[in-house]
Amino acid sequence: AVVSTQSTGISIKESACCLNSPEDIELDGIRNKWLPSHILIQKLIAAGINVFPSEDADKYVSISNKEDEIETLVYEQMALASSSFAFSWSRWNADCGERRMIVRAAENLSTQPVDEDMWKNYSCEPQKCYTLKCTDDDDDLFDEKLEETQFHPDLFHCLREGASTSAISTMSSTPYGFVDNISTWLFATKVLTFS
Repeated sequence: AVVSTQSTGISIKESACCLNSPEDIELDGIRNKWLPSHILIQKLIAAGINVFPSEDADKYVSISNKEDEIETLVYEQMALASSSFAFSWSRWNADCGERRMIVRAAENLSTQPVDEDMWKNYSCEPQKCYTLKCTDDDDDLFDEKLEETQFHPDLFHCLREGASTSAISTMSSTPYGFVDNISTWLFATKVLTFS
């Protein structure tokens, strides 16, 4: 069997989203057109771009099994902070159990990629979140809170603790439609579970 992997680039704004890549000719009808999230998702599925895991996807690929409660909490908090923070999968997420997620985040108020040394790992459990001292470059996962940081009830407040005033201002003024669009994509792709 031949397996092909390609990245899919999507831009998101308050009330719509836009497919930027891949450049396949079959996608000319939907690429670079701003559409509501649910419409673009339907069109991507119809075009054969399947980045949306089905209910039985865990039978075909390995996943980081997480309880629905923690997955929902983390995706909601990521959406709330997404106007000021970039997020990424952490290699430790698969090793921390079903009631906990470890996510990488870095403040990013530009469209430029985040420098590798800016990423931090955050441990998220129901009603407790904190910045981990451990990074993805460490040889082992050690569950130690970063010095001079606090425990928080959720990821959003944990991120605010170390955020710049510009990042906090941006998050505070982010339109609900943008947060809703980000949330739609996070729940549709289950990016932390299927990475």
